[in-house]
Amino acid sequence: MSEASKDNLPTSLDVEQIRKIEQAFNFKFWKAIENFIVFHSDEPLKREIKMPADIAIEVHQALDCGAERMTEHVGWINPSKGFAEFEINQSRFNFARTRLIEQIKLDRHPCLHTHAYEPPFWEDEERDLIHPIIRVTSSDGSTCIEISPNSALCTPFFLRQIQDDERERPRTQETLKVHLGGVTGKEDLIRRSRELAQSFLFELDARNGLTYSLRPRRDILPQRRRARDFSYTVRFPKTPVPDNVAMLFSTPGDFATRGNRTLSYLSYYQILEYYLPAVHRRETLRKVRRILRSLDFDEEKDSSVLQILNSVERSRGASEGDQLRTLLEECVQGGKLQEFFSIDHGGHFSNKGPISGVPAINLKSGESLTSQVAKRVYMLRNRIVHAKDDIRYAESKVLLPLSREAMTLSPDIELVRLLAIEVISDNR
Repeated sequence: MSEASKDNLPTSLDVEQIRKIEQAFNFKFWKAIENFIVFHSDEPLKREIKMPADIAIEVHQALDCGAERMTEHVGWINPSKGFAEFEINQSRFNFARTRLIEQIKLDRHPCLHTHAYEPPFWEDEERDLIHPIIRVTSSDGSTCIEISPNSALCTPFFLRQIQDDERERPRTQETLKVHLGGVTGKEDLIRRSRELAQSFLFELDARNGLTYSLRPRRDILPQRRRARDFSYTVRFPKTPVPDNVAMLFSTPGDFATRGNRTLSYLSYYQILEYYLPAVHRRETLRKVRRILRSLDFDEEKDSSVLQILNSVERSRGASEGDQLRTLLEECVQGGKLQEFFSIDHGGHFSNKGPISGVPAINLKSGESLTSQVAKRVYMLRNRIVHAKDDIRYAESKVLLPLSREAMTLSPDIELVRLLAIEVISDNR
């Protein structure tokens, strides 16, 4: 913080207090205007953050009591109070939902926690908005779970304001809060609050028709350049594409807008699956014809006929992973893969990459690049689709749609997209 900035501090906060807020939010103090403190932020986008002074004071008080940011989700924990607050995604609040919440009976018991709002609603008269207050309590009163307007720590500073007025206060959002029984160890607080939050949101959706989800933290994920080549010439189409394949290829764009990278990956992978039988059959016929054309093939000899039978049997017993390798060997130009991996992907495909449980790609390995790619693509597919307890997949956990690993999938999605394009082009 510069000397000039120190002279411009609001009287209610000193230099060390402002610095504590800077470090907690990764903001940089710029100036104070009237009752606002203005910061700069580079995450997720470079912009100014205008924090009302009264909110800044509340934020500092929470930080002073030991509040800290979560690592997996957007939110805060305070071990000294046994308190956790999660930011949530929610379905659009409308009249029908208002009527539903009015009719809901809440499982509440006396508790010792302090709550800023009381069910069933809080009305933001300034913006003419209604926020639901949903609170349930354990039978012994030791634990409360509630959805209500955010605390100071979860103020949505990055939301667009209703009017372009730098003096306007930030909007309010609903957050999910878990109040446990007093001082709680950090790891225990994170585990218990997350388990309670997920269970609560599941039942709200399954039993009550109210859809919310915890918001995964994405602000510290690396931004990667897409490994794509684009043409600046739009031509009359020459590539016939089956209806199913066309639909699968166009679907990831829709999923990407909702941040569901695992479904984007699977859509491209399904294109590869679509072509597996035809290409595998084509490869089997090629091997049989090779045997038939052999100079020493004699249809009167059992040994010659057995060569054909063995070739067909091996083909029928091929695993999906083996069939995928054959597909890529037959349909994908080797130069395309070399070109793709010549791009700097920030170590994504290395042994230290962010995706666990899948093979790394090593250009200096004695194994062919196509074989390495086939193994990685297939094992990543297994991590996404095998959510069951099965000893075959014990070495790697399921890759969940909103996990931090899923948020880093972009290079793998670009890879399987490239493979899908090559296979479609080769089979036209």
